Amino acid sequence: MRIHIKPYTVKSEKIGKPFRCVLISDLHNHDFGDANAPILEMIRSLDPDFILFPGDLVIGLVEYPLHVSEAFAKEIPKIAPVYFSNGNHESELRIFDEEAYRHCMKIMKESGIHILNNSSEFMLVNDNPVCIHGLELGLHKYRKFRVPHISRRHIRERLGYMEDQDCFHILMAHNPEFGDLYCRWGADLIVSGHFHGGLVRSPFSGRNLLSPYGFFYPRHGYGQCVFTESGKIYRNTSDLHPAGENVPPGECLVTSAGLGDHKPLPRLFDPYEIVCIDVMRA
Repeated sequence: MRIHIKPYTVKSEKIGKPFRCVLISDLHNHDFGDANAPILEMIRSLDPDFILFPGDLVIGLVEYPLHVSEAFAKEIPKIAPVYFSNGNHESELRIFDEEAYRHCMKIMKESGIHILNNSSEFMLVNDNPVCIHGLELGLHKYRKFRVPHISRRHIRERLGYMEDQDCFHILMAHNPEFGDLYCRWGADLIVSGHFHGGLVRSPFSGRNLLSPYGFFYPRHGYGQCVFTESGKIYRNTSDLHPAGENVPPGECLVTSAGLGDHKPLPRLFDPYEIVCIDVMRA
């Protein structure tokens, strides 16, 4: 299956000089050949300032080898700084095979990947103060055939209160189901995965038709969702009619269709993707 580069624009009054980040998620040990060299070259061609990876590098079961994911983890920091937070599969691996989990984390750290599990890190990007947060939810928030619930208190217990309001805050949160809550916590940009584009997407609107929870038309299943100051929600999902820079400013959630699968399920109108996010001044 082909790999699609999906561009988005995010606007904020906090930004001076624009910068670019690349979002990848849900590799699930997938090998596109030659140790995933095609993926690495596509990311390199985008010339990102940094790379965001909100989880599911691996498959969280004992019987799946980790050598593909470990090889990828060793190479990708050579392109740009990489920030990673656990998805549900890393959380599962820690339970089912703690030794394999520790080894995987060790490889990532030694490769230079910044691991942010319920922690944060500050940096300057093109003179813009940026704080990246990584949220790891408990596995009970991923159970199928039920709508999970969390509160802002649940997030604050893991990440604390938002402090520097002048800083541009990026939240890596694997599960996009709680996108509006992430924004109310204070994030300017949230990046997620987990839904794999829904496996089935509309060929016209690009909308996700099915969530991993077993429900149709999930709210934040795919694409870009902007929560504007006026209270309106702007959605950008279609590949046929990309929005370009015609996106309003506001808190923004971007959900990736991911780069792999962990079950033999078909993808319809739902290619694997690398997401390119240009952040600029409103």
